[in-house]
Amino acid sequence: VGRMDAEGDLFAGDCYSLRLHQPGYQKDGAVDSELEWLSAMSEAGLPVPQPIPTEDGELSVEVSAPGVPSARRCSLLRWVRGRMASKPVRPWHMRAIGRLIARLQNHASGWRPPPGFVRRHYDRNGLWGDDTGTGYTADEVWPKIPGRYFDEFHEVTARVEEVMEDWGKGPDVYGLIHADLGTEANVLFHRGEARAIDFDDGGYGYWVYDLAVPLVDLEDDESLPTLRDALLEGYTEIRSIPEEQLEKLELFQAAFRALEIFWGTAMVLRNPESTYWMERREKAWTHIGRALETNAI
Repeated sequence: VGRMDAEGDLFAGDCYSLRLHQPGYQKDGAVDSELEWLSAMSEAGLPVPQPIPTEDGELSVEVSAPGVPSARRCSLLRWVRGRMASKPVRPWHMRAIGRLIARLQNHASGWRPPPGFVRRHYDRNGLWGDDTGTGYTADEVWPKIPGRYFDEFHEVTARVEEVMEDWGKGPDVYGLIHADLGTEANVLFHRGEARAIDFDDGGYGYWVYDLAVPLVDLEDDESLPTLRDALLEGYTEIRSIPEEQLEKLELFQAAFRALEIFWGTAMVLRNPESTYWMERREKAWTHIGRALETNAI
């Protein structure tokens, strides 16, 4: 992603984000599907990046350049003004994020995607199965998860899958979600409003998973109970969620941590020297272990 200032009369005074999409990460059609979704949300007045089509009406184009090993799909978005949450995170930040998630989910509940719409699913297959975006299958990754992590990883994934099986994928529990909104990434604040950016990981998932992700960054914060309450206060100002789903909030936080263990293992397979993913995997395992020990999930 690169920021560029507009030139010429059409976009004078505005700023834009030029995205060079990672080759191989998304399925065919998924980038344009994301942009169609963003266009619909932008038209509905939601605080998200607005795609700028080409003169031919295309939302993305494929571009090749000398010295670049493969063609890249590119898109242009209006630059969203705002700043990341300052430290420490305050309850008002979380209330604003809760309202934002509720607005995005309300739109998703009422929007009918166009024919050919393609986004990944955050079910078993998308979280730690064969369609995670890592480039590896479950059969390749699961046996490589270090033994000291495996029991906790397996316990959490089994519990999450049991809930998924029980809930199904009806519109009361499942729909289009951002899936990666957090206090350290993908949320900007401007005049008290939370704004969502980077829908690259957006797809179909459980509504409560979308609420769990912002809490993952705060699991070491002593104010977590207050911040969690603020998140839910903001959310329920706009959208309701059944208590039986909220009861699984911490379990879906653990699901995100299990995803990190899967991804961390896959990335270490790709690059055995990746200390970033080793450390992230270790931290995820620590938090899962704590949740299991305290019966939080």
